[in-house]
Amino acid sequence: MLALKRFWQGLPHDGLGWAAGPDPDLDALRRRAAAAWRRTRPLPLRALLRVADRAAWPAAALLQTLAYARHRGLGGSPVWRILADCVLTGARPMEAHVWRDVAGGRHPLPARAAALLLPRLGDSAAHALLADKLATADHLAATGIPFPALHGMLRRGETPDLPALARHAAQGALFLKPRHGHGGRGAFTLAWQAGEWLLDGRVLAPAALAARLEQLTRRDDMLVQERLMAPAALADWVVAGRAPVLRLATARHPGGMPFLHGALLTLAVPGRSPHHFLDGAIHAALDPATGLLAPGRSLAAPRRRTTRLPWNGARLEGLPVPAFPDAVAVALRAMTALPPVPLIHWDMIVTDAGPVLLEGNSAGNWILASLPGLDGLDAGPLAPLLTAWAAVGAAAAGLLDAPRHHR
Repeated sequence: MLALKRFWQGLPHDGLGWAAGPDPDLDALRRRAAAAWRRTRPLPLRALLRVADRAAWPAAALLQTLAYARHRGLGGSPVWRILADCVLTGARPMEAHVWRDVAGGRHPLPARAAALLLPRLGDSAAHALLADKLATADHLAATGIPFPALHGMLRRGETPDLPALARHAAQGALFLKPRHGHGGRGAFTLAWQAGEWLLDGRVLAPAALAARLEQLTRRDDMLVQERLMAPAALADWVVAGRAPVLRLATARHPGGMPFLHGALLTLAVPGRSPHHFLDGAIHAALDPATGLLAPGRSLAAPRRRTTRLPWNGARLEGLPVPAFPDAVAVALRAMTALPPVPLIHWDMIVTDAGPVLLEGNSAGNWILASLPGLDGLDAGPLAPLLTAWAAVGAAAAGLLDAPRHHR
């Protein structure tokens, strides 16, 4: 039963839907990556997996779409449009819905397809390094790139030491995150104030904190870092101590030097979890030439633009992000210090001491990666760039046929 549940939840395993994708270049890459993934499975299962993916995905997509519609309070024709997009593209309901609202049409590279494709382009050593946040920080810090101070690590399988955590937290708030993974999953702020634990600003009993840490450390090491604070100049953009995150996408052509592809500033929303993809943040693109912000948008209502923050009236549109040129320089240095890959998404926080790098991800979210382009503020379509890398890899080493870090 467990194996059947895992199979059902993982559909479509090859990342494909029933139809060709809306972008011919990305569609060709997706299909090659799906075929390469199937070739990593035992020979007798390959044809079965392909048939099972196509046959079972519509039923799984229907159940997922109905659950998503209930959660979002959707009804009528939008629900069936989401379902059709899911079946045709292999996207999950939320990403299919958001993409159509943001960009119109069907999603060209849903999360599962991106997870199979992007880690197969470029040097596998860079992908492996970026998948390990501790190793990435060690490697890049040696080149002078700033990272948050590391207070320690809760090792996988070990019982968390709450008194030791309390000693660190008494000196200042902490930020804990899994050593591996992406998208902020499992990450949270932790503070010790007046004899109480505060997790993401909410009081948590010691027993509950210990249980949560034990659950997280069953799956991965947890890094214990200082919590970075924004400078006073950005106070209007800070929510409950959560500093805005600068997200820079750097890219490079095969044999070329890194360049800035796009930039976003992500701001927390009061009363919402920062991990909630739809309404946990407001994203504003930056003009790469000037560092000035475009109007922001929440993915819960992406067509409604935000020129001022609704909770305090703070202006966004047209304002500069402090130290933006320095942040771009850090991101380009970081990409240069790694083996070559086509695209890396870097998360940074601007502090009084300047930009501090949090982490990099070579398989970032395609929706977030596309937001600057909707305002004409990116360096152009990514599909030709990825196609060039696929051609180089296929010619040089059969890169699309090699199994990588996704199962």
